[in-house]
Amino acid sequence: MKARIQHQPVEYHIEGESQPAEARVLLASDQDLTAGQPWSAAGYTVASFLSAAENARLREGLAEKVRVALRAAGAEVAATWPVEQYHQVVGDDQALHLAIVNQTKEYPLEQLPVPVARLEQRVSELCGRAVRVHNPHNGQRAFHLRLARPGRTDNNPLHRDVWLDRLRDGLNIYFPVAGSTSDSSLTLVPGSHWWPEDRTERTAGGATYNGTSYSVPALKDSAEPLELVRPNPGPEQVLLFSPYLLHGGALNLNSDATRISLEIRFWAV
Repeated sequence: MKARIQHQPVEYHIEGESQPAEARVLLASDQDLTAGQPWSAAGYTVASFLSAAENARLREGLAEKVRVALRAAGAEVAATWPVEQYHQVVGDDQALHLAIVNQTKEYPLEQLPVPVARLEQRVSELCGRAVRVHNPHNGQRAFHLRLARPGRTDNNPLHRDVWLDRLRDGLNIYFPVAGSTSDSSLTLVPGSHWWPEDRTERTAGGATYNGTSYSVPALKDSAEPLELVRPNPGPEQVLLFSPYLLHGGALNLNSDATRISLEIRFWAV
């Protein structure tokens, strides 16, 4: 499958049984938490996030979690070690990388370095309605760290979160922790949250992406060229986006920096 990221061609190799496509728009029957906002048509926005002090506390607290995970996996790093050098410690040791990912892929909200109420307050302002970090489908209240080494396929393939029913009706944030640049930040397809399902081909279940297996269903093909963008929020900003957007496939094209980011999902109160 071919696509372009910031007008540069890329190619994805996706394996997995195809899901029969329906001529329906998932969001048409679900709750659209972007509705009524100036950025609703695109499905995403980049905006200022918390105060400078809170952003710094959040970023450093999350970086420390990566250091703790490394130490727990047997890799000694100093207290001030810059986490964007993660790939220099882990290298191509996939077993070590997965041991760390198993620690960082999900945390209870009590471990968030700033009160979750502050994030809920700000995201509520940005989407114009009260939201909270509480999944009504399964009761989950969690946050996630994503680690993407340069030149490796550590990122999820292109997908919609809502191909997993438990993630429908919500809204996502992406907050840069380290190494998030115009060459590495999350990619998405603007406006694709309103595409009917039969506009693309997807896997029925988990997919194999460039030789790596993932549990999330993945995009296999598209009837037209896929034009992906990297909104690239700065250190004081957050990317807010619909989980109905096609996103992922965020190859880290940095020459020497691991991209680490915070992901949290919100639902209406």
